Amino acid sequence: MDQELLERIDLIERMVLEGRRTGQYWGWCFALWGTGQLVALGLSMLNWYPMLIWAVSMGTCGVVTALVSTRQRRAADKQTLLARSVLAVWISFGVSITLLSFVGNPAGIFSLRSYCTVFFVLMGFTNTASGMILRWPLQIGIGIAWWLAGVVTVFGPEKIIGWTLITMIFLGEVVFGLYLMARQRADHRHA
Repeated sequence: MDQELLERIDLIERMVLEGRRTGQYWGWCFALWGTGQLVALGLSMLNWYPMLIWAVSMGTCGVVTALVSTRQRRAADKQTLLARSVLAVWISFGVSITLLSFVGNPAGIFSLRSYCTVFFVLMGFTNTASGMILRWPLQIGIGIAWWLAGVVTVFGPEKIIGWTLITMIFLGEVVFGLYLMARQRADHRHA
């Protein structure tokens, strides 16, 4: 009986480690979306058709993500329950933010403060849920940082909201994605 229990615990630990290892292979996706958002922000500040810029930038990121992730899933031997769970959380985030961005924003229901607050809270939820599923404290910490940014946008002065957005996209997506990509390279070198 004890041996069977130990084998089950070992299996669970291996599944979590495998989920965490494959999770870091999505660093390119964090870096891609963060870069896409920063490019769209920069071009929007020039007042060059901001809605079109965001639609093209985010649409391009979506197409690239769909193509690369489909290829990655086909190349993988199997997809774990953990990987499917994390994927479900991120797809749900993507659908939610797309609806808010391309339905809510044109309808004029959001101010910069309210939109950024919702975006930060959703990013906090999604990163924290992913980190909890994978038992990965770093991603949980990233999620908490997104939530704290949401608190800053609610209570902070209007003039820091844009800088908070830029900072969180850069650190919480681009830098985090580059870190994950570096870990992936290191894993491949040691494999």
